[in-house]
Amino acid sequence: MKFILLSLLLGAAVSGQAQTVSADTFATQLKQSAQAQLIDVRTPAEFADGHLPNAVNINSQRPDFSQALGQLDKSKPVFVYCMSGGRSKGAVETLRELGYTDVHELRGGYLKWASKMMPVAGVTHSTAKPEWPVARFDSLRQKQSLLMVDVYAPWCGPCKKMAPAIVKLQQEFAGSATILKVNADTEKPFLAAYQVDELPTILVFRNGKLVDRQIGYRDEAAMRALLK
Repeated sequence: MKFILLSLLLGAAVSGQAQTVSADTFATQLKQSAQAQLIDVRTPAEFADGHLPNAVNINSQRPDFSQALGQLDKSKPVFVYCMSGGRSKGAVETLRELGYTDVHELRGGYLKWASKMMPVAGVTHSTAKPEWPVARFDSLRQKQSLLMVDVYAPWCGPCKKMAPAIVKLQQEFAGSATILKVNADTEKPFLAAYQVDELPTILVFRNGKLVDRQIGYRDEAAMRALLK
């Protein structure tokens, strides 16, 4: 009897816990929930720079944050995210204190969602023609002894942060290595050919062969090491 009671208590506790899930799982759960309440707890400025489609912005820094969350429907699931996971964790704790039991948190936040090139709203995607069709790139790749490719997007936060270092390395390694930037917005065939599904991605080729793949933000020192 004690074992059964303990099992029931544990089950109730687990069912009331928020789920912190990957971007893929978060997207699946959102799609499967017709009554989902999707909450972005970042600042209005961050929200304006890009957000998940159909998200509602409730800034975690506003003084009435708890009251604002309390206006949500407790009978419907709540999906919450921030930029990288810090603020959403606090929001989840607040939701639990307010009595919400069906809560889903996006692990890695908006940065992880956007880096996986999942749908976003509030950003402008480039419509320019592809600069690097696969055949053209392959021709270049086969002629280079050392080639580093920075696959980026204009709206990608980590990509923007890496950009100055990329320019510096292009100048530093001029004549000994080719450093190329490929815009993910316009180079879909390239992404498919080289299986790029997260941003930023760094590809390193030596004598035409892919020898390294780095996913996510890399600082100047880390990228320089790839060229040694």
